[in-house]
Amino acid sequence: MNYRPFIIVVVLMAVAVLALQFTASVTVADQPGIRVVLPTQLGVWHGSELRFCHNSACLKEFNLGHLVTPDKCPACGSELHTMSLVEYESLPKDTGFLKGRYTNSVRDEVFVSIVLSGRERESIHRPERCLVGQGSTIEASHVLKVPLAGQEPFGVMILETTRPLDVRSGKRLLNGYYAYWFAGHGRSTPYHWERMFWLGWDRIVHSVAHRWAYIAIAGRRDAESQKYQEQITSFTAQLYPALQLSRAAPTPATGGP
Repeated sequence: MNYRPFIIVVVLMAVAVLALQFTASVTVADQPGIRVVLPTQLGVWHGSELRFCHNSACLKEFNLGHLVTPDKCPACGSELHTMSLVEYESLPKDTGFLKGRYTNSVRDEVFVSIVLSGRERESIHRPERCLVGQGSTIEASHVLKVPLAGQEPFGVMILETTRPLDVRSGKRLLNGYYAYWFAGHGRSTPYHWERMFWLGWDRIVHSVAHRWAYIAIAGRRDAESQKYQEQITSFTAQLYPALQLSRAAPTPATGGP
């Protein structure tokens, strides 16, 4: 059993008890640690932001690039949002959210989401909890190191998932992957506990609460092959630099938080 996360939590709690005696207030930083944008082009991948209708009688999803009026549902006329109704109702209202769909020339499909925390910590939580709650089973997990040009590799948490589907020929399992990492002010990590450590450290030592982001990509995989990891590597190697604040800003698609 890996005791490292527990040891860090205990140390953090001890530091907190001492530091809180000298900490009067915490400033909430408005500037995110990344750009909350989804570029329309990432290497061989072409993408579009998604928009969602919150009318309970409609609940349709649209590609932003296909919409004549970006904020109006073409089916029912209701207002469109950057997250689904279920997500909107379950998250704090100051949560930033952006979703997109990317495809390449052979019609591979990757879904991307960026969640930006607000003032409440509930904006971001362990993705495993949501996936299981939505009916997926996590078969395995591991951290994948993604190489970057001119930079150190960064870690992405990989979850191999299965989900039951009802089809006319009978039930079958959909094999997929879910890859994610957290990005803060000058930091990134694939571990939820490490994000919580740095969140607490900055609040206690520097009296500031940075807005962390949670970036996830999802797609399909062959249960008999590890080739899907090549897709994750090639895609995230393009996405990660595009989100960094230190690089020239990519041209964002219209809209977004």
